[in-house]
Amino acid sequence: MSFVALDEGRRSARRRLALLIAGALVVGGATTFLVLSPDDSRKTDKPTAGPTASASTQAQAGGSNVPTVLPKPKDVKDGVPVGYPHTLEGAISAAAHYGDVLDLFNPKAAEQQARVMAAPNHRMMLETYMAQSAQTARTNEGLPADGESDNANFITTQSRAYHVANSTADSVTVWILMDCQTSVRGVRRDATQVRGVVLVWTDGDWKMSLRTLDGLPDNAPKNVTPNSQNAAQEGWRSLAYEK
Repeated sequence: MSFVALDEGRRSARRRLALLIAGALVVGGATTFLVLSPDDSRKTDKPTAGPTASASTQAQAGGSNVPTVLPKPKDVKDGVPVGYPHTLEGAISAAAHYGDVLDLFNPKAAEQQARVMAAPNHRMMLETYMAQSAQTARTNEGLPADGESDNANFITTQSRAYHVANSTADSVTVWILMDCQTSVRGVRRDATQVRGVVLVWTDGDWKMSLRTLDGLPDNAPKNVTPNSQNAAQEGWRSLAYEK
């Protein structure tokens, strides 16, 4: 998708989205990082028929601290786990894994990873946004805008729970509750984050889809301690990865 081809209203929305992503990456605090939105009527992805979810996931309701075991990916491409089953659990697993591996202190790596994660018609924008977001994160911490993660400067995340906002056979909106550790010049701090992700089934895998802010869900579950009583009360379901 070309930036030039967008009308002024959509260009403005894209700019707001870029600012949202950059602003949400101020590390070290409890943050909601809205990346994606529900299905896009303008998208060119061609969905294929498939199951919406397995019976076990469809039957779930409310929160739980009993982990849902998510299917493991089949392969790794440019540091990104890929190859998930065409099920609801597969989409949740993709969302969680994508969040875990994204290098938010390395603009070049983030851009390359976004290329793998993104749906084809949103690839260029997601690459740009992720690279800019990593640059912003570094700048906000007093580091040069361009650079790599190292033993003293890094951001790591671990997905701990999920909350499905809505799903169809080929589009899943899911919130991920994550532990986040940030190190700047060797000084570390911990926080939790809530990230909203929409995945679409395209090219035989779950990929990230991007849309304007107007379409983003605003009903995110509260940012709470993973595996706590509050987490279950807020509808969070703990997750674990298949070994």
